[in-house]
Amino acid sequence: MILNMKKIDFNKGVLSPVFAGLFVVIALLVYYVICYAFSFKFGFFDIEEIGVTEILTYLFYGFSGGVAFCCAKDFINTPKQNTFFAIMFLWVSALFREMGIQHWLTTHDTVVTKSRFFTNPANPLYEKIIAGTLMLLVVLVLTWVVIKCLKELISGLIKFQPIQWTALTFIVLAIVTQIVDRFPANYLKATGIALSAHAAFVMKIFEEGGESLLPLLFAIALLQYHLIKNNR
Repeated sequence: MILNMKKIDFNKGVLSPVFAGLFVVIALLVYYVICYAFSFKFGFFDIEEIGVTEILTYLFYGFSGGVAFCCAKDFINTPKQNTFFAIMFLWVSALFREMGIQHWLTTHDTVVTKSRFFTNPANPLYEKIIAGTLMLLVVLVLTWVVIKCLKELISGLIKFQPIQWTALTFIVLAIVTQIVDRFPANYLKATGIALSAHAAFVMKIFEEGGESLLPLLFAIALLQYHLIKNNR
């Protein structure tokens, strides 16, 4: 009986519309406390080397991939099958981006996701074709998913459905981490004043920590769908 009560309470917690948001806030606070308490240097977050946050990100991708594999039966041979496959394609694309595919696809430039790569005559045409095709494919799939899910997303948000609120948390976190990533350089350019060491430290934690949480939010959404589908 005690075990059953704990199981019910856990499921109710996971199926709360605020669960994902609280999870992100708590996780980022944990990142900050650990890093601050142990006085980690910025090299801990150095994206040029594999640091702790990078290792955690790959572990979280592996975990979310395992959850997706286990929950695939909830989508196969259902009306949501194509949407699931499209989202998994985006998941794979995000993993490759995290691994640095945007750098692998060019031999003369630094990254293929900026316009200068396509306008630079020094970059081979075949690299531009490959990179452009892959980027276009990702954009098309993402657009299809947005069109397919937008109505359900809005409806679910209004009704405080947990999956849709987890999706919104994912979207907001993904956007904010990109803004935070560029904020120090943009602030310096706009004001001529660099952020303080502590402010830059917090920004880096939010950026790297937030990005590492995205695959976990994906796993949470899958788990929520599984629990709702199986009435648990």
